[in-house]
Amino acid sequence: MTDRGADAPPPRRAPRRRDLLRGGAALGVAGVLAGCGDGSEPTDSGAPTETRDDPAVYAGFLDGNEVVAIRDRVDDEEEPWRSGYDAQLRDAERALGATPSSVVDDGAPEGVDEHRFATGEERPDYEAAIETGTRVRDLGMAYVFTSETRYAREAIELLDHWFLAPDTRMYPSGRNFGETYFSIELHVTLPTLLYGAALVRDSPRWSAVEADREALREWVEAYLTDLEAGRGKKRYTGTVRNNIYAWWILARATAAAYLDDRDALSRAFDDWRERALDQIEPNGLLKHERQRVDGLEYSVYGLKALTLTAEIARHYGVDLYGHRLPGDDASALLRAFEGHREYVVDAGDWEWGTGENGYTEADRTAAGSVYELAHSRWDRPAFRRVVESIGRPLYERRVLGWTTLTHANRTELDLG
Repeated sequence: MTDRGADAPPPRRAPRRRDLLRGGAALGVAGVLAGCGDGSEPTDSGAPTETRDDPAVYAGFLDGNEVVAIRDRVDDEEEPWRSGYDAQLRDAERALGATPSSVVDDGAPEGVDEHRFATGEERPDYEAAIETGTRVRDLGMAYVFTSETRYAREAIELLDHWFLAPDTRMYPSGRNFGETYFSIELHVTLPTLLYGAALVRDSPRWSAVEADREALREWVEAYLTDLEAGRGKKRYTGTVRNNIYAWWILARATAAAYLDDRDALSRAFDDWRERALDQIEPNGLLKHERQRVDGLEYSVYGLKALTLTAEIARHYGVDLYGHRLPGDDASALLRAFEGHREYVVDAGDWEWGTGENGYTEADRTAAGSVYELAHSRWDRPAFRRVVESIGRPLYERRVLGWTTLTHANRTELDLG
């Protein structure tokens, strides 16, 4: 079991399903249940399906039907969801009372506007984005699973400080590095912040903290426009399509899902199909990642970005999980998961690099969390053995958090 610390107050029991449905208005679940999905199988062609009257998924990573089904399992003390829930609530309790942080609070390099996301040797803005995104997501997750508005209020305060308050806001532009380039530091941190924002979007606490929900939407619109049509497109035209390219697509897909922008989602999914899989070899390994000093860690890192975009697509009726490369009889992602399976459990036979510190327990946990999604998609005993041998609950440190809570054993959930 992955331990995120035992010094927090014990988690409370999850409310019963009937209480969840009664509190649907506060959660934003009522609208979700009215149109979250039609039960049809996703396809690997065409645009995202038009099955909802309003955005019913949380930035593409989780939906309201799934929350209800998981809550039922938690309430009945069923594993692996219960242990994931307990871990999630402990993290949310830690996030309460956190001091807001933004790109402005840690200063800026000489000559750089303090409202820009800047990088440097110590990468303070990057660290601040990780910390704030993790807190917002944890608080948002606690909100949708408990209905307690205190979590939403604090998450909204953090979002307001990062995105909206005039004195501390970050500019809504991918050009936060001046005239250099788009950085993966933005691609791997902004999706977590937007996921957390989506989890609390329907909370009534926005007005209580004088934050503007519509202003945040406008921020995301400007950011997505810049990702798609600004220097980002030029930056990634004709380049090696490694994990950075995959994270760029994920950043676009997350922003588009937050906005429920079906056209932008279609463009991101098309780029994923046409270009993001270039590095998958016949054995399933990622050729641009395995050759690095930390080859195994970076391979999982790249696979994670590809998989998270497929997860967003699944919530919009598009099956990127099943997409096949020309001339192949197996899906590209399935081939990649099978190719890495033996190594993520035991790196002893990995013949490429594992970095200065080797393949650590943190690396194994990160890998196991991605296999939660693979197991839920394909329901293969071999993938279940991966997650169970590494040890549940599993934590995905980039975007999803306690993946065992939100993405484990999906085929066993009553999704209606």
